[in-house]
Amino acid sequence: MLKKAKEVVVSANSRTKGILAVACVYVVVMLATVSTGAVNRIMDYIPTVDISVRDGVQDQKDYLVKQDTVGNVLDELSIELNKGDSIDKGLDELVQQNDLLKITRVETATVTKEEKIPFKTVTKGSGGWSSTVVQEGKKGVIKKTYLVTYANKKEMSKKVIKEEVIKEPVDKIIQKNGIAKGTTFTGRLTTYGGDCNGCGGSSSSGVKLSPKTGVNNSNSPFLTYRGKKYYCLAADRSIPFGTIIKISNHNLSTSSTIYGIVVDRGGAIKGNKVDIFKGSEKGGKKYFSGGTSHNTKFEVVSIGSGRANFWR
Repeated sequence: MLKKAKEVVVSANSRTKGILAVACVYVVVMLATVSTGAVNRIMDYIPTVDISVRDGVQDQKDYLVKQDTVGNVLDELSIELNKGDSIDKGLDELVQQNDLLKITRVETATVTKEEKIPFKTVTKGSGGWSSTVVQEGKKGVIKKTYLVTYANKKEMSKKVIKEEVIKEPVDKIIQKNGIAKGTTFTGRLTTYGGDCNGCGGSSSSGVKLSPKTGVNNSNSPFLTYRGKKYYCLAADRSIPFGTIIKISNHNLSTSSTIYGIVVDRGGAIKGNKVDIFKGSEKGGKKYFSGGTSHNTKFEVVSIGSGRANFWR
């Protein structure tokens, strides 16, 4: 085709050659223009990519965006990062097909709440075998204001920014030694009978303790006092006659918790040692079985008058 075009041009007259020359120039210019536009369009082409965004606690959303930096993509989607917020990719990083952009939204808030202040336990005195709570402890109240930081609505940290004591705590005070209502001690519990060596059939306070007829001839181990029945106890001289004691953690064939009243003394009954009347030691009637128990728990329920005839 080019050969025939050349023959046409050669055989044409002067005027025709001029026209053909102009036409050739026009075609060349047009071809150049078309080619340049195509190249420019190829050079300016920006691909699109599918991405997903999880913004804080919102549901994940899918987008089709021009491939660009993370920062520019966020601008295109009108997603703004506030102070403290973060994203799991760098803002200058180029997004790729199927990328998931995860944004963490950070918020702060002030929270005020009332909290308990624990009380202290103060012990007065030392040594000895008994202890008494002379003052019960009471918790105080404090109002605290926190600056709380949340990440995607979950608490991440909190800092106290203000405190106000509403109620001061009250110390618990324990007095060592001495006997009073509420005194507690741990010790040895033993049993004895009215026919024990050195026993004369009556307690130091005059209560009859017979190995045959029990307490005051009642055929039981109980002393009735102010309408209630109590086991008879021998205790340290610091514990007045008529003192009522709660006893637990023993090995007697009785209730797990029993109550006794101090009516007697004993040469070996000192400090945290307590003896309980059981009837007979030498083959007579025994009102319960069981022997010596250690780590028995004693608690003074009430303090007696100390008078030997308190029970009459």
